[in-house]
Amino acid sequence: MRRFLPVILLMLVLSLVAISAVGCHGMGETAAEKSDDNARTMRLNGSMLVDDIDMIFGLEHPSRLSEYTSR
Repeated sequence: MRRFLPVILLMLVLSLVAISAVGCHGMGETAAEKSDDNARTMRLNGSMLVDDIDMIFGLEHPSRLSEYTSR
């Protein structure tokens, strides 16, 4: 047991060093890329929200009740 304890501790330390050096969070992003991603997400979420509201109130398709176009 005494023989394996230093090996286990060494493996633990090396694992922590490797994880902290490489990181587990993925590739880095610049501030401009992050800002662009946030703006794109907000734009898409906003347009999907408007589409959902239009669907709830029946505004996504024109009414076919009259043959005359009303605007």
